[in-house]
Amino acid sequence: MFGRLASFLKDTWAKELVLVMSFIIGGFTIILPTLSPFTKYATMINQATLHNYPYVLGYSGLWCLNLLVISIC
Repeated sequence: MFGRLASFLKDTWAKELVLVMSFIIGGFTIILPTLSPFTKYATMINQATLHNYPYVLGYSGLWCLNLLVISIC
């Protein structure tokens, strides 16, 4: 079984190099992010970050109210 697979890969590599390289690069794009230490730290930061922020009437809210008052006057 391994011999047939090795023979197939050798022939395909000789005939369709671009196709084989595209599959190799595609495989790396799926496998490598799971092995990256950045993924671990990004996951930890996302779990610790508050995603549902309470509504506070801040500068932008007051700015909108000021525009409303100016447009009425």
